[in-house]
Order: sequence, then C-alpha cells, then structure tokens
Amino acid sequence: MRRAVLVAAVLLAACGSKEKSTTIAGTTYKTDESAGTSSITTANGSIKTTQGAAAAAVVMPAYAPVYPGATVDGVIETESGGRKTKMVTLASKDPVAKVGDFYKTALAKEGWKLPQSMLMADAAMITGEKDGKQVSVMVSKQEDKTGIVLTIPND
Repeated sequence: MRRAVLVAAVLLAACGSKEKSTTIAGTTYKTDESAGTSSITTANGSIKTTQGAAAAAVVMPAYAPVYPGATVDGVIETESGGRKTKMVTLASKDPVAKVGDFYKTALAKEGWKLPQSMLMADAAMITGEKDGKQVSVMVSKQEDKTGIVLTIPND
C-alpha cells in the first residue's frame, strides 16, 4: 500500500511539467506531457502509453492499417520476454459490420490465416496468424461510435 501511495504521488508530481522521470526500487516511471507519453520500465519489461496527436501519428502495418476516417484514441506498447506488442484504440462512425469486413479483408490480403472470425451486428472479433505471430481485431458498438482495438506484433 505504501508503494502504491508513493507511485501515485510521483505520478501526480509529474503533472504540470513537460517531462519527469523517477526510479523507485528498479522501476522507472516517466511522463512526457509534450509528447503525450507515459511509461513504466522494469527489468522484466515495459509499457508505454501514447495519447493525443502523438497517438494519431502511429505507424501501422499494411495488414492492420488505421481504419479510413477513424480517429486514433491511444496506443499502448508493451515488451516482455523479448515479445513486443502494440495495442491501438480507434473510433469510427461506421457500422461494426463494415469495420469488421475491412479488417478481415486487409488481413487475408496480406496472407494472414483467420482461424477465428465472428461478425455480428454490435460486435466483431477477428484473429489472425502468420509466421508464428498473432493479431487480433475487436470491434464493438458504443454509444455514438464504433470502437476498434487492434493488437498487433510490434516489430
């Protein structure tokens, strides 16, 4: 509990400044307000979040592009045990089925095998496998938009 309070205090202290970094017991916490990023790094791995304009600049592979007309809400990049993953959240005004079909087609076009694909009116889930890597696409109807979550290998 004491550690959680200390971490929260450090993160709150970083508010209002452009860049702050601190290391506690081998764990580094870093925020960069101007870049829209926050990260936590340990000996076992790391996690980095990006929001705002920096998230919108995310580079996506051909098999999982940013959906046309969608806005990028955020990016979470993780690394653990040499495995890097990127999770990108987007929002679109298009229906779930249209978005799901777009990603199913994009993955198949790039040679991904699609062992699981579920397309419904309010939700879609697509998984792809290729060269020992996996990708997943989850699409869901939210109040006034369609939410998209892409989880891809971060090469």
